[in-house]
Amino acid sequence: MFFIKPKEKNLKMIWEVQKNNKISYLIGTAHYFPYSFKTSLRRYLDIAGTVIFEGPLDQDNLDKVQAAGNTDGNHVPLVDDLGSQTITDIYHSLFPECRRRDPYFLYNFRTGKMENPVYDLIKGMKGWLAFFTIWFTYLKRNGWKYSVDLEAFNIAGELGKKIITLETIEDQIKVLETLSYERIINFLKLVNRWNKYMKDYIKSYLDGELENLRLIARGYPNRTPTVIDRRDRIFYERMVSYLEEGGVVACIGAPHIRGVSQLLISDGYQIQKPRSL
Repeated sequence: MFFIKPKEKNLKMIWEVQKNNKISYLIGTAHYFPYSFKTSLRRYLDIAGTVIFEGPLDQDNLDKVQAAGNTDGNHVPLVDDLGSQTITDIYHSLFPECRRRDPYFLYNFRTGKMENPVYDLIKGMKGWLAFFTIWFTYLKRNGWKYSVDLEAFNIAGELGKKIITLETIEDQIKVLETLSYERIINFLKLVNRWNKYMKDYIKSYLDGELENLRLIARGYPNRTPTVIDRRDRIFYERMVSYLEEGGVVACIGAPHIRGVSQLLISDGYQIQKPRSL
């Protein structure tokens, strides 16, 4: 019997994929989450020969994403387009200890200047990086300090598994550049609904409920055909030759599981919840 630590949960966002008696597993990952799945992940990765990820997860490549989202100037149109009330609401969500303070009237006695913490957080960033910076800061401040992708990546490395990536970091940056600015603005303006969104997401992910996740995330900026549907087929086409050999654990974002699974089923694969290891 495996011992699950208090901040660990049993992973249910996983499916067994089988064809011609060759068994592999699909794991729907979350880039940030308030619980660890280390024990469950190790259980499946331990028997894998190959582990597949969407893209590179090493720090050098992650730094490239940060660099691609930065601009030469400090102007942040996002702040202007969101309006003062939304910026105030975001500020109070990111810095709840300062709920009674107005971000537009903060004086820094050290520098002798008026400061806006939200502006300072995202200055010099393109819209998509500014959005992810705000959103991930909010999640981290609410205890979302784990990453299913990174946990799986680190465990696969420790176990000496063969690691395959389906996209280059340049591919992923191109996708980020397609994010709709309008959808980003609309999502950020719903700041007062973030807490419910967060709680609903946690429950659906822990229950392994893909359809609920899809409905919850409909307004999320990267839930678009370019980001999801087109890449579902890319992921399927690039992973299927490995699945034919069996012994694979493929870790892809949970929103891609539904589309990739449909393509696999049409190719003759059987997909079901796994039997306990």
